[in-house]
Amino acid sequence: MMWYGVLGTKELLHRTYKNLEQRVLLECDGRPIPLPSLQGIAVLNIPSYAGGTNFWGGTKEDDTFTAPSFDDKILEVVAVFGSIQMAVSRVINLQHHRIAQCRTVRITILGEEGVPVQVDGEAWVQRPGFIRILHKNRSQTLTRDRAFESTLKSWENKQRCEFPPPQPPLSSQPEILSEEEASLVSDFGQAAGALIHSIREGAQSHPPLEQELAHAVNASCKSMDQVYSKTPQALSCLLVLQMVGDVKALLSETELLLAGNMSMQLDAPQQQQLDSALLSVDQQLRRLADVPWMSPAIEGPLTDFSKRSRSAKFRLVPKFKKEKNNKNRETSTCLSLPVHQWGTEEVGIWLDFLCLSEYKDIFVGHDVRGAELIHLERRDLKDLGVTKVGHMKRILQGIRELNRNSSASEA
Repeated sequence: MMWYGVLGTKELLHRTYKNLEQRVLLECDGRPIPLPSLQGIAVLNIPSYAGGTNFWGGTKEDDTFTAPSFDDKILEVVAVFGSIQMAVSRVINLQHHRIAQCRTVRITILGEEGVPVQVDGEAWVQRPGFIRILHKNRSQTLTRDRAFESTLKSWENKQRCEFPPPQPPLSSQPEILSEEEASLVSDFGQAAGALIHSIREGAQSHPPLEQELAHAVNASCKSMDQVYSKTPQALSCLLVLQMVGDVKALLSETELLLAGNMSMQLDAPQQQQLDSALLSVDQQLRRLADVPWMSPAIEGPLTDFSKRSRSAKFRLVPKFKKEKNNKNRETSTCLSLPVHQWGTEEVGIWLDFLCLSEYKDIFVGHDVRGAELIHLERRDLKDLGVTKVGHMKRILQGIRELNRNSSASEA
């Protein structure tokens, strides 16, 4: 450390390269730049270094120069007049002598002796010649968005509590998949993969598509990786059911998104490709519904509402549990009527099934009955005061299931 102090003091007094402007030529973007009397030239490609030292002398734009940035592909060229300037710059932001901002820097070393050069590390003596500095490329980096992680985690926990994946009793599930079932699962996975590929292609030109479906796509990819990383002999039926539930949720959310304004933003080829992928997944889901132990996972959410309503967070004493079971039986009786015969009371019970009791008074106040309910669209829900996207999706999904079940009963 003492030796460095001695060398630094010696250089401070002698100023070995005090007439550097006579030994080098500077060109910025092909234009020669006249230099003042200086001892060094600094070329910067980031706003600060060494723990926050701003050698440019500021971070704001002025009449002559733009604000320095790490991603604008512009280099800042600054004159160095002495070692004291280098030391003071670590303490305060001085307005140094700014030479230029450019995209290409060329420094020609004249004479027969070299000059010291340092590039983000150990210095060396560069022999006469020229040095060309430019932005060649930029490396791809990852950033961690903690706010998004927190939001995604809370959403997943809420989905896990409110919408657990339907699972039939273990006794009804086979230990291994038959060849026919494995073939159906394979075809379903190919259709789901094509849907995910179509969504990712559309998201490249339409970022809102990625923002809305990112969680569903990630969940589907994760469950598909777990299924197709195993052999048919080692494949668990629970993994298959989890994958079917995740892909079905992706199918539903994609259809809901396209039912809004997103379909108007997509190009015709992208819309056609996405519609074809959705149709293929829907067809494969119907084929899987023919498998007895898979059909409960593919049925609509209305068939699982009673199970969800019983999965409360707190354990009830027998008295209240009996009252709740009686209430569930009454509710099932009310909803056994055809949808077009529902009154406002049945619509309110249906909202209870969706865990959206806060909208009962609004629907009753507007006299929304079953005949009107099955024709409600997104804009109608907004007019009724349903503003939360998650609640709107849940109601629209329930309406779709009502229409599907109504069509099936008529057939």
